[in-house]
Amino acid sequence: MLKRGRRSDQNGERGAALVETAILIPVVILITFGLIEFSSAYQSSSVASAAARAGARVSSAEALLPTYATDAAASAATALHTVPSSEPVEMWVYKATANGYPESGNFTNCTTHCIKYVWVPGTRLFDTASPTGGGWPYTTQNACNQNAWDSVGVYVKLKHKFITQLFGASITLADHAVFRLEPAPTQLCP
Repeated sequence: MLKRGRRSDQNGERGAALVETAILIPVVILITFGLIEFSSAYQSSSVASAAARAGARVSSAEALLPTYATDAAASAATALHTVPSSEPVEMWVYKATANGYPESGNFTNCTTHCIKYVWVPGTRLFDTASPTGGGWPYTTQNACNQNAWDSVGVYVKLKHKFITQLFGASITLADHAVFRLEPAPTQLCP
């Protein structure tokens, strides 16, 4: 009889281990996929930040040049090549206020001193042929008077899609960067 008791204890331990494993496996899978999903989203967020900085850097260096906004869009598009082509949504090049935002005060509308480009997934570029927004003519930029230089901002928006959809289908990621316009060459200043 003693042997039977030991066998039933061993069977009970095996059964308990099986139940514990059945409870823990979904938790471990959820944590693993969570790490994968949010690491991927963090990487896309970092790319959006880098694209905004790249675009702002180019546009600030090209003060008073007619191609400042399209060159900023090309620079931002180059920085976005590491994310899937379906993630980028849009970018803005805008005259930044003292707090770094467009004159509208938020990133919901691009109306005054703002140029908006939408992403074209097939070309992996922003559509610079059809900009929208209120525009910011290069001739109105202040890059000559060192007491009141304008600042340029670039806003980049992505829509990151989750692979497993355990945490939703997608998340909107956006970032902006602001640089003061570089002093323009004297031949460009009035």
